[in-house]
Amino acid sequence: MERKKIEMRREGNRLIIGDSPQLIVNLDSQENHHLVEGKQRPYYREVAFSQDLLEGKRGNVLAAAVNYYYDQACRIAQGMLAAEAYRKSGKMKV
Repeated sequence: MERKKIEMRREGNRLIIGDSPQLIVNLDSQENHHLVEGKQRPYYREVAFSQDLLEGKRGNVLAAAVNYYYDQACRIAQGMLAAEAYRKSGKMKV
């Protein structure tokens, strides 16, 4: 089974993974974020890429790492959206 290629681009010290949602990785500070439905939210998990991967060496390893981190981020984003929808439904007392 072939996986869909996940878009990735680098802007300075930030790595932007995916289309919607997006995982924005700060390669220097590890202050990472999700961008989901136009809202930026903190992403508290560490995302680590070695410099040789970012330079294009071992492309298959980079693709596997991007898939792993993006899949993980998407699952968390889906959970956040579900929790927000539940809270807005009035069934949860805050």
